[in-house]
Amino acid sequence: MKKTFVIAMMIFGMGLAAKAQTVISNESMTHDGKIVTVSFDVDTDVKGIPSRRKEVLMPYIYNGKDTLWLDVVEVYGKGRFKRERQVNAINGDKDWELADNQMLKGDIYPYEAQVPLKRWMKSANLSIRRQLVGCACEKDRDDESLQEGVALFEEPQMPARRTPEYVLNDVSRAWDFGQDELEIVFKVSKIEIDSSVFNNEVTFGKILAAVDKIFTNPKYKIDKIEVAGYASPEGPPAFNTWLGENRAKALINYIIEQRPQYELTMDDFRIVNGDENWVGLRRVVAASDMPEKDQVLEIIDSDMPSERKKLRIEAINHGWVWHKMLKEIYPHLRSARYLSIYYDSTDDKAVDLINEANALVREGKYEEALEHVDSVKDDIRAYNTVGVALMMQGKFEEAMPWFEKALESSTCAQQNIDAINAEYQYEEEQRKAIEEYLKQYE
Repeated sequence: MKKTFVIAMMIFGMGLAAKAQTVISNESMTHDGKIVTVSFDVDTDVKGIPSRRKEVLMPYIYNGKDTLWLDVVEVYGKGRFKRERQVNAINGDKDWELADNQMLKGDIYPYEAQVPLKRWMKSANLSIRRQLVGCACEKDRDDESLQEGVALFEEPQMPARRTPEYVLNDVSRAWDFGQDELEIVFKVSKIEIDSSVFNNEVTFGKILAAVDKIFTNPKYKIDKIEVAGYASPEGPPAFNTWLGENRAKALINYIIEQRPQYELTMDDFRIVNGDENWVGLRRVVAASDMPEKDQVLEIIDSDMPSERKKLRIEAINHGWVWHKMLKEIYPHLRSARYLSIYYDSTDDKAVDLINEANALVREGKYEEALEHVDSVKDDIRAYNTVGVALMMQGKFEEAMPWFEKALESSTCAQQNIDAINAEYQYEEEQRKAIEEYLKQYE
């Protein structure tokens, strides 16, 4: 009966040893943006740890499949400590002592470990694994949760999409008769109208017919007539500017004189451009078959001042290219062009809707603007308005096709496209910056 009692006590004692553990308190996980600091207090004054045992504490951080083990802590019973010191002395290490993470049972140990902050620690959990060493239960491990769902790492957010500055102009009713076919050409350095050269007589007839079409239709009311004057880029810039403007005025005076019944004045006209016709020169050269075409186009497209461009062109092939251009190309660049008539019409309701939608855009009422212009959104004059209303809502992908279609008719469209592309570039730069930032936390 006595032997049975002793065996029962031994089994019961082993059970106590297996469950004996230190007490953890004041657990904490913090970070400074780079380093995670884990701390807690270990109360080792636990009577249940036998003298001949030690308890190994293995803290770890985890989230899903990702686990990071921290420095272990070992709590020795006195008998276990003496035994290991003896073993180490026999093995030649007579000065063996407990390390910083090892201690004798009976004290409160302030634990602290630091590890790099990782991207997977968005919702980190802190647990500890316990193991008693030196008994039959040595292989048994017991895990205890200390903290759960601590947000250590925060994914950086992309900056909110910026709203670019838009360009929006109200539209007018324009009767367009074709810029290229309504062109009056002048003799070199002259501003006088001459109907006998360059097929001018036929062009005069078309221009006057266009004016008559507006004034004889009761639905239309004249607003402005645009005329552009050009000079070929072969003389001094100041003289060419004067020449271009006065050629435009010559055509205006011709229309006023030929149609006195409409009582037109200079105030009914708008002069545009009035400068050296480099755009026209490039178009004509590009369409020619001259051998030096590419060289001339490269000079025209450069950023150098106009006078330097002329000198560079004059120097090509000892001046032969320049003389050929003077004879065959420049005469067509000395012109006054009738561009278009802007008018008011009783049955052109699209303009009113577009301009009213523009007003809504300026008030920040972008959805209302889209609804207002919806019935005339297929009108080329509405394309820029639709694009701006979408752009201001951050819908760049939807806005871009409208601006691309508006390029034909709106001087604003390209500026709005450039504004969106600038925002795309900004977003890409921000994305790359965030990717570089995240690499250090992989």
